Amino acid sequence: MPVSNTASIFTGILVGLVAGYALWECASSFIPALRNRKIKTQGTIKMSLQPLVDGEYHESGQLIDLYNFSYIMNQPSCTANIHALVLIHTAPGNQDRRKLIRQTWANFVELPLHKNSIPFRVIFLLGLPETEANQSELERENFEYDDMVQGSFVDTYNNLTYKHVMAMKWFLTYCSDSKILIKVDDDIFLNTPQLMIYLHNTMLHDQLPQTGKEQTPPVESQPDRGVANNSEPSLKLLLRKPRDVLFCNRKVNVTVRRNPSDYPHAIYPPYCPGFAIVYSFDVVKRLYAAAQKTKAFWIDDIHITGILAKKLGISIRPAQAFTTICNSHQPICNSLLEESGRARRERANLDPKEYLFTLQPKSFQMHTMWQMQLKRLKKYILKNIQDSGAHIDAVEG
Repeated sequence: MPVSNTASIFTGILVGLVAGYALWECASSFIPALRNRKIKTQGTIKMSLQPLVDGEYHESGQLIDLYNFSYIMNQPSCTANIHALVLIHTAPGNQDRRKLIRQTWANFVELPLHKNSIPFRVIFLLGLPETEANQSELERENFEYDDMVQGSFVDTYNNLTYKHVMAMKWFLTYCSDSKILIKVDDDIFLNTPQLMIYLHNTMLHDQLPQTGKEQTPPVESQPDRGVANNSEPSLKLLLRKPRDVLFCNRKVNVTVRRNPSDYPHAIYPPYCPGFAIVYSFDVVKRLYAAAQKTKAFWIDDIHITGILAKKLGISIRPAQAFTTICNSHQPICNSLLEESGRARRERANLDPKEYLFTLQPKSFQMHTMWQMQLKRLKKYILKNIQDSGAHIDAVEG
């Protein structure tokens, strides 16, 4: 065969392969069935499981039994001034919830600096969506806001344990100088102005006086009142030098309702409902190490803060006194939001200054809470500046 004919055949095959690949890419971009198939295949590959072996522990690239784990989207490490990391569990399709949070309690444009810094950071955590088109939307969202971390597992309800352990992994890897991890869901109002005051008074400047009256909150069960009040010990003591802190709305005596093979006992151990949990660094480190070496239970809250915490002897400190619940059964939420509700708050022994978490507020309630708490924080900062000026004047005088 002449050399020219051989070259022509080879060139034709090469051109055909290139054209075929280009045609497939175009088809997968415009035909939903092909596009969906592509991302689902990727998700299946990412979710390849391997059995855990006792004593086996692969830190690099491991997330429980996923040994090829990686971050699809990631963020830079925390700076030294970050004393609290807030990680928000969100689903790929919850764009509206993320938007509302960015407009309110994670609004760093409106949040005033205190001592020239904001001592906490907020990041959204999620897994892989169902389709490649959804993934492109998430990447565009992250390009605009630069506040999302995505793991290489399919984001489903049964995979929440992966997301929870990923939160701990990211905290320990990229924010290890931070003193506390706050894990919240995306339907929560986190009182970040109050958090700034707590961090400033305790961690940053150690201004909390030690008196015989102050005690850490008891570990015993408390009723879930959906109310914040002043009858409980201050959260400041927990945050002053945070250690052995697992702080949440503690749940006890919850009956196992699913297949007994999932969990062999009739009642789950005390655990933290996942909508809002505060961890100290040492607790995160211990729970993460245990989670990496233990077969995962599909309910992440029970697995990590119940089963593993009990195994490690970590006690839960109840946060009911710092939590409000906004629903039809807890109308007290509205009185916390109204300036005119002072008399009602006093009758109920409520203090709107102290609540840290609000569960399931409506959009207008989140905006109202945000503006009220911003106003409080600005007054606090102004008073702090005035007090500092008066102290300087007194010294110079």
